[in-house]
Amino acid sequence: MLYLVTGTVIRIGEKHAGMQVLEVELAACAGEEAGPQRALSFAQEDYRIGDTLLLNTTALRLQLGTGGFHLVVGKTGEDASRDVMPSKWGHIMKMRYSPWQLAVDAVEEQASPFHDLFRQPDLSLDGTPVLIGELHSLLPPAILALKQNDPQLRLVYVMPDAASLPIALSRHVQQLSRSGNLAATITTGHAWGGDREAVTIHSGLLAARHVERADVIVCMLGPGVAGTGTSYGFSGVQLAEVIHAVSALGGTPFFIPRISFADQRSRHYGISHHTTAILGRFALCPVLVTLPRLGDERDAIIEEQLAAITDSRAGHRLAYGPAPSVARLDALEKGYGLSFSTMGRSWREDPVPFQTAVLAADLLGKSLSYPAEALSGEQRLSASSNTLEALALYLTRSGERP
Repeated sequence: MLYLVTGTVIRIGEKHAGMQVLEVELAACAGEEAGPQRALSFAQEDYRIGDTLLLNTTALRLQLGTGGFHLVVGKTGEDASRDVMPSKWGHIMKMRYSPWQLAVDAVEEQASPFHDLFRQPDLSLDGTPVLIGELHSLLPPAILALKQNDPQLRLVYVMPDAASLPIALSRHVQQLSRSGNLAATITTGHAWGGDREAVTIHSGLLAARHVERADVIVCMLGPGVAGTGTSYGFSGVQLAEVIHAVSALGGTPFFIPRISFADQRSRHYGISHHTTAILGRFALCPVLVTLPRLGDERDAIIEEQLAAITDSRAGHRLAYGPAPSVARLDALEKGYGLSFSTMGRSWREDPVPFQTAVLAADLLGKSLSYPAEALSGEQRLSASSNTLEALALYLTRSGERP
């Protein structure tokens, strides 16, 4: 289904970088809800009350979680041609051959000032830590905890294309960028709208390190992930590719497992089947998995579920730490300006996902002081299982796995 409807602008709403909210009145037609509707536009153009728009209403017709918005395709009845997504040098198309394809300024392409950088065949992440996670809702606590531990860290967010494509849809990215907690954003694949654009996750990670000079790279899916109740058809499967890219490029991968004890679906209770599928079956290179100690019977549930991960041929390593306090979550949220919530639940209803994200940030921050001489003469961290094992022991030596 691809359902298009015309509508008229009746109110101009809030405007953010790369996105504008409009209130529209839809043309009368069967099956559409009466009354004012909200719509999002990602075009760089001005709107006036009375403008007629072509709107994609498919998601709301299917009652999907788009936040209650239709999507603006464009104005109708306009005679003048116009560029609503201007670029400088770009000829790389995103959303290729769809009716909404657009050209972006990709960092790798021939006209880019960074093209010669990407011509280097041995370009590496130089051991840069990469924090990987499935849930976009965990981006704020992870970023805020990293900056709380070291305000001087330069953090760059790399967004793959398995969920939302326009990065402007993320209120968290807007807030974290405005507050200076995020130094830059990079959109990869068919995702678009970041401070930098990249054709692949590999070049996006390298751009974060060498173009934006990241001390730490954070790579989480955007908002609006898809799931089917199976271990194959969910957006997070793409994170296996991210793990492989980090490993191949010489980075140090940290993984935030999806853990909840408020989600009553058995497949998401404790460690989610999404995490065990990604790490237990699809990832062929090792990561360092950060795990909270909760201090009660939930620890035993997590330990039992870990077999699906530790038995993987990839050789993942585990790093443990005490779960950050709920008082710390409260303080981080109050200083942030937006609420922490995931899957429709606040952190007060479901604290463990957020505690896990904060712990991952804490352990990653601690890893930055890991002595280079402990790497058997290596000058940079690598993603080998042996190196990750040594790093895991370093991070958890005061509270090793029972």
